[in-house]
Amino acid sequence: MRFSITALLALAVALFGLGGSSAEAGWEEALDTLVAAPDDAEVEALIADVLDYAPSWQEVAARIRSTAFPPADQVGQAVLRTTVCIDTVERPWVLQIPQDYDPSVPTPLLVVLHGGVGTAEVYDDPLGYVAEDEFGAVALDRGWISVFPFGQAGATWWDEVGMTNIRNLVRTVKRELNVDDDRVWMAGFSDGASAGFAHAMLAPSDYAAFAALNGHMGVASLDGDLPAYAPNMSATPIFATTTFDDGLYPSYRMRRSIEMARDAGADIYYREFPGGHDFDGVKDELPAVARFLERHPRDPFPSRIVWETGSADFGECRWFAIDRVTTDEPAPWHEDHNVALVDDRITIGFQADYEFEGRGILVGVLSDGDYPARNIGLRAGDVIVKADGARLDSLPDLNEWKGTVERGDAFEMTVLREGGEVVLRGELPEAAGHFIFKRDVPSAAVRAGFAANRLEVAASRVGSFRLLVHPDMVVLDQNLVIDVNGDIVFDDIVQPDLEFMLESYLENRDRSLLYVAEVVIELQ
Repeated sequence: MRFSITALLALAVALFGLGGSSAEAGWEEALDTLVAAPDDAEVEALIADVLDYAPSWQEVAARIRSTAFPPADQVGQAVLRTTVCIDTVERPWVLQIPQDYDPSVPTPLLVVLHGGVGTAEVYDDPLGYVAEDEFGAVALDRGWISVFPFGQAGATWWDEVGMTNIRNLVRTVKRELNVDDDRVWMAGFSDGASAGFAHAMLAPSDYAAFAALNGHMGVASLDGDLPAYAPNMSATPIFATTTFDDGLYPSYRMRRSIEMARDAGADIYYREFPGGHDFDGVKDELPAVARFLERHPRDPFPSRIVWETGSADFGECRWFAIDRVTTDEPAPWHEDHNVALVDDRITIGFQADYEFEGRGILVGVLSDGDYPARNIGLRAGDVIVKADGARLDSLPDLNEWKGTVERGDAFEMTVLREGGEVVLRGELPEAAGHFIFKRDVPSAAVRAGFAANRLEVAASRVGSFRLLVHPDMVVLDQNLVIDVNGDIVFDDIVQPDLEFMLESYLENRDRSLLYVAEVVIELQ
């Protein structure tokens, strides 16, 4: 019996594992298990399984980028899910997958944030909310995936619980669906818009662009005590609107903050319209918003980054991260971009229960601080039915009454309490000025430019920083040179680190940003 050489080789491979195919299959299977693992998996052991096979970082990167996703269930509709947030509270969220979703094609993702995030209770009908949401309708029409987190007091869009929830939900969707990492956008109205400004200044790396309709860029600083800085909005473009008669954020007031931010380098496309604090005033802009978002995919490796932070928790933008802030004198170019606004809004100081269906306005929770609500003795559970004798059946009636009074006026409110009517009297505070951003801590700032394997950094109050290294930026077989304020602080070859690459990927679930190493620079 005669055998061909090819047949003999095939027999040898089958019998003895010659040719290395079993080892290759081993690391691929281990990597696929790691990539598909849920967030609570023991990833250290799974990473060790991959490393034991010693594949090259190039092989691993290629396989991650070509991850195969299974077909999605329940396409063309909204699906209610829940997640346990870092405060151990379970909260709902909604995932909406377009009808024509193809798991083999990277698909844009829109993160939609609702307004009224400071209420005591989470929306009791998330699916009903999404069914009526205009942003969600745009996403379905455009063939985008959309995700709707739901927040509340203690889990707002500018506190640790709420921001972490948003981040984790984006990563959950990226693990399950073929998301286009360079076309992840955030949009919202009112508090959702204020959150867009906040993420642009604090944590923009996931996002290609933001849509902020009738928001306030200072809310994360004023209400969330977060270190927000206008120059950071140069990293990610923002489509912003205001309306002339908005009772919270009217154009005449917000215009000054937009001008200040644009002078600081912010990339804001800004428009003003007639109307109040009502989505109807800006909903006709949604086609323009959609076109704006589609015109702005993310540049994962911008050649220049300007970033400022008062906390290492918010020090990272794309490939650069400030890890330590000092109290040194700032550099001459490191100036504070801020603006004083006169606060003449009529704010009572409570969050209404939006689910209340009776006559009047049910007080859900009182706002912290020196507000009229606390001064006149308003309580959670009161139902406001009159203001200065005018009947109030709903929140629009309250907003209409606000237009009839000014700061410094005396006023009275009639509430239903314990089965009877109670009249509460007080005065609205005088108009006061305040800066749009708090400045409670020193900040560090950088202007970093990258070209030809050379990073040049102008640094102010920076104690240490990290450069995240990607082979699309750094030629790995050539020395990387880092110049800080005119001094060479690094001049060496950067060695890829497969373990770091895997840990980084699991942290951000971003196939476009498969960083292979990091360079840590200690300045003082």
